[in-house]
Amino acid sequence: MPSHKRVLQLTGGGSYAITLPKSWVRRLDIAEGATLSVDVLEDGSLLITPEGRQITRNPTEITIKDSPAVVRDIVGSYLMGFNTIKLKSSKPFRSETVSEVRKCVRRLAGAEIIEELPDSIEIQIMLDPEAVTPDKVLRRMGSLVNSMVSDSLASVMDGDLNLAEKSLQRDEEVDRHYFTLVRIVRFAIRDPEIARKVGLSQLRLMDFRLVAKFLEDSGDHAASISMDVIKNKGPRIPENLLSIFRQISENIIKSGMESLEAFLSEDASLALKVLENRSEYSKLYEAMLSSLNHVPYETRNYVTKIILNIDRINENNVDITELAAPITVKSS
Repeated sequence: MPSHKRVLQLTGGGSYAITLPKSWVRRLDIAEGATLSVDVLEDGSLLITPEGRQITRNPTEITIKDSPAVVRDIVGSYLMGFNTIKLKSSKPFRSETVSEVRKCVRRLAGAEIIEELPDSIEIQIMLDPEAVTPDKVLRRMGSLVNSMVSDSLASVMDGDLNLAEKSLQRDEEVDRHYFTLVRIVRFAIRDPEIARKVGLSQLRLMDFRLVAKFLEDSGDHAASISMDVIKNKGPRIPENLLSIFRQISENIIKSGMESLEAFLSEDASLALKVLENRSEYSKLYEAMLSSLNHVPYETRNYVTKIILNIDRINENNVDITELAAPITVKSS
């Protein structure tokens, strides 16, 4: 949409006025004397809409024909905010493709296959962005990720394959919450009215999107740890490494919970506490790497891969915390 500049004018009654773009008035067919609703958004901008008028927003339906990457296109369409996704094929879908579509749809909150024909599949998304609270979705996602991290690290210490499997099983639910949050954020960024209703500014919405990505990445690294445990059939790490590993585990789980809480509650003191904890984590990390020099090669290789995944989780916790700090400093 082109930008329209207007000069602010002082009217006789002490109020201020600007003229409206003629093209906008004509496009919406607004008659002289019509009542306009003016809402002040959190960032100070104004939302002007004809009172009682349902404004037509972005298209809600998309048709994808002969896609070479059908799962990617379904997820992309979901995140873009389409409510109806129609898959078409010039020849009958392969059974493998149908299975992939069904699995993909299960990962998307509110999505359901409402029609399945040999050459056509229709997916309906029944998720109202105004009815979903972003902070609740993010909090639930954080809880799931922290449970994944906790179980994956416990499976390393105990050589427990069941705990590793339990951690992996949560990965799909984490992805579902991630896709849900991204869809809501994109809706709210495109539509200031939705942003106002969920009570989040444009900047805060972008921060939610980043935090969700950091959490999703931590979930992936927890899944990698669990897969290594399963692949290696749950070997217990040597006793001389166990004490340090347990301390690292406790440290990373605690920082995971506190980093998200600092972001959601905009708690400056908690954010600083998490950031100050980095030096303690670094000492434990270096001590673990040093201790690995004195163990057999296979054990060293196994534990090193796990430690590198833990370090990435720690980096994500720090990144989440740093997103909390500027907000709290600004509001103090």
